[in-house]
Parts: sequence; structure tokens; C-alpha cells
Amino acid sequence: MRLFTLTFVLLACLVCTGFATIEVDEPAICYTCHSDIESLNSSKSVHTALSAGKCSDCHNPHASSHAALLADEPGDLCLSCHADVKDDMSHATVHRPALDGDCLACHDPHASDHRNQLKQRVVSLCESCHQSVITWLARSNVHSPVAKGNCMVCHDPHGTEAEGLLKGGGLPGLCFSCHQQNAAFATAHKGYKISESNCATCHDPHSSSLKGLIMANQHNPFAAGKCSACHSTGAGGSAYALNADVKTVCTKCHTSLNKEGGKKYHHNLDDEKSCLNCHNPHAAPTGSLLAAEQPVLCFRCHFNGEEFADKSKDSYYTHDHMNCTNCHTPHGSDNQMYLSSVGTDLCVQCHEDAHSGSHPVGPDVIDKRTNESVTCMSCHQLHGADFEPYLPLNPDGDLCIQCHRK
Repeated sequence: MRLFTLTFVLLACLVCTGFATIEVDEPAICYTCHSDIESLNSSKSVHTALSAGKCSDCHNPHASSHAALLADEPGDLCLSCHADVKDDMSHATVHRPALDGDCLACHDPHASDHRNQLKQRVVSLCESCHQSVITWLARSNVHSPVAKGNCMVCHDPHGTEAEGLLKGGGLPGLCFSCHQQNAAFATAHKGYKISESNCATCHDPHSSSLKGLIMANQHNPFAAGKCSACHSTGAGGSAYALNADVKTVCTKCHTSLNKEGGKKYHHNLDDEKSCLNCHNPHAAPTGSLLAAEQPVLCFRCHFNGEEFADKSKDSYYTHDHMNCTNCHTPHGSDNQMYLSSVGTDLCVQCHEDAHSGSHPVGPDVIDKRTNESVTCMSCHQLHGADFEPYLPLNPDGDLCIQCHRK
């Protein structure tokens, strides 16, 4: 016992006087194993911690509950130093990777030959997620920043208060930071004041097949230069004032929409902006003058703007990648959720033989949970689910026992 006590005391003294104050030659000790990381110091853009040889600023040298011995989750770790990015995260619009803390989707944590340690040059990096960039570059008239691959002239990569991660408070202020409102500008816009107008209702901010980046799908009066068909005359002082409220102006020509307002559910028709919630009044990148492609347009309001139910799931919110109008009527319906039909009638338009010889559906089959008729949506979800085919629960048991219990 005496020998054990003496040994313990000696060890305690050694720890206090020696081991506890051992200095490690960082980063040399790290490079003895991680020579590949040492070579990154010659890159054009090197992480400050790496260039300073402070590996332990990000990594725990002994053990960690995070991958790569990181001291914390990557997103939280990055924000602990990058306060400016943390501020960007508080804005109304935040880039999805930043919101998810997935900084490494765009940045290399150690070094890169691209500025800000980006994994690729800006346009290639953006293109890896936003594949429409490829289409933009193929058009005959490309906006100068896009042609130069400098997306960040207009967009902030982390977060802004404006839609689309636009800088400068969004449109039109961003446009006017380059395009002066001089005499030539006024002439091109027929003398109308557009200092508070949304430039993207006529111009494609990225590219177009037409000069002036005018979008190819144009409203007939706009294409013919007949502004007075919708707007009041007196161009010199008018800021594009309409002849009447939006709905009245639009339904003057689009008379078929009047009957949609009489249906039980009429989509935005009584809203102050009415048709302008979904359509561009002058020109658009899509058919029917929609302000964006489906389902991008619909997700601006629905599903909190999310493109996917969950990126880990196979199912998109858009059923089998279809347009929303395959199932929903865009203006009005007597059915909930603006569905074009109800019950199994909606689904059999595509799934003609579904359950023809298996699970019964129809008015004579009652769902014990709701005491209503069993339809396709008694078991399947319309947009996205955890299990195929669009099932909210495991079909190997959990789903079936909801009704079929002993």
C-alpha cells in the first residue's frame, strides 16, 4: 500500500511539473501523418487557421464526437469565427446550404485555388445545383455578369433581405446600381416612370434570345407596344398606373376567369395583386406568362418555399416531377386544395390499374379511422413521403395495422 501511494504521488508530481506543460510543435506534428494537408499551403486561397498552423482551432487532437475530429459540427464551427456570415443568416432569405450549416458544400475547409476557398470557380459551383445556368449561357444575349461567371455581382451567397438572395435591397435598386435612368433609358421605356418597378417583369436578369434581355414569352399588348390597353395614358407622369384594379384589367380580355371566382375555392382572385401573384403582366420566362416555372412558382407560397420534403427522401414534393397543374386547377375549383377531381378519379387518370386486384377502394369501402370512403389518399400522400410509393408509414406493417388490427 505504501509503495502504491508513493508511486501515485510521483506520477501526480510529474503531471503537474512536466506532462501538463508539454508543448507540441503544431502543425509539424500533424504533418507527420497529414502531409497532403501541408501541401495545400501553396494554394491561392488558404484558410487562416491552416496558414497560421493552428490545426487545433478546428480539430480536437485526441477525440471528438464529430467527423474528422472536428471540435463541433461544421456549420457551428465556421460561424464561431465568421460573424459576418452569422449576421447574413438572420436575413429573410438564406441560401439553403448556409441554412443547413453545410458550408463544405461550397467551401474547402483547408485551401483552394479559388477565392474564399471555393471548391470550384463561381459559375461552375452555382451550376452544380442550379442547372438552368447551362441554358442561360446558351442564349444569344447574356447579361454581362452572367457571361463573366460572376454571379455574386447580383447575388449574396449566404443571405439577404431580398428574394433570390439579391443584393442592394433587391429590384429595382440593384439594377439601377449599374443602369442609369438617363434620357435614353426613359425613351426605351416610353417615358413611363419605372423607378419603383420590378425590372424582372419584362427583362430576364440572366439571358434572353431577344435584345435588351426582354423575355421571349410576351403579353400581346406589350409585344405590340399598346401600353394603354392596360395602363392609363399620360406617360410623362405616370408610374404605369393601371386603368382599373388588377382583376378587372385582366378579366376584360380573359373573360373565362370570371366564372372561376364563383367557385368555392378561387385562387388569389380576390387578392389585391390577384393575377400578379403568379403571372408577369408583360413578359415571362415561361408559357402562360407565369413568373417562374412550376413548381418553383408554387413553392414560393406552399410548403414554406421548400423544394423538397426532405433531401434524404426519394420523393419530391412534386408528384413524379410533374407540374402542379397536372392535379390542381390554378384559378378555381369546387374541390379542396384546388384538385381537378376528387377521390380515386384524380389518380386513375394516370394509375388506371392501381389496386384493381388488391386493396379495395371506393364508396362501399369505409376507412375505420375516418368513417369515410377509402380513396387512394387514405394510404398514399400526394406530394412526398418516407416510403415508396408515397406512403407515410412502412408498408411492411406499420401502415396496414392502422386499420387491420386483431
